[in-house]
Amino acid sequence: MSEGSTLVVKTFEELSGTELYGIMQLRSQVFVVEQDCLFLDQDGVDTLPQTLHAFYPDEVRTIQDSHGTEVGRSLAPKAYARILPPDLPDGPAFEPGARSISRVVTNPQARGQGWGRRLIGEIVAEHGDRLLTLNAQTHLEGFYASFGFSPNGPRFLEDGIEHTPMSRRGGV
Repeated sequence: MSEGSTLVVKTFEELSGTELYGIMQLRSQVFVVEQDCLFLDQDGVDTLPQTLHAFYPDEVRTIQDSHGTEVGRSLAPKAYARILPPDLPDGPAFEPGARSISRVVTNPQARGQGWGRRLIGEIVAEHGDRLLTLNAQTHLEGFYASFGFSPNGPRFLEDGIEHTPMSRRGGV
């Protein structure tokens, strides 16, 4: 885990155009294309002053453009999550006083290498002194439980994928 092994955490205003483009590439690749979820990913929450963008940069790679030619460029990070401002309602997991972790994603090229685990571990280490929430895809419930998260409401469907609202008490 040498290349891009330092977690970068920035507000929207601090992100470079290259970093923002890469984040949007990754989120679109996984949430819209791979998971077939049609939704407005650019919901404006990314731009709020206290929203944080946490990611591990990756090297630029050549990818196929929309016509199948290897001329495009992937600027996507290895793993990414956004950390919402305190008290911002974020779906069924919302609890007053919490900071929500959302849009957690690992680049398909980096899966199975521990980047997602490292990402959540570092976020919990930095923000774990306060209440944290997230809406986990249910098949990842055990993953988040390993960081001290537990269900805080009934499972629900979002974009055809079952989710579990979860929270982690501060200082756990």
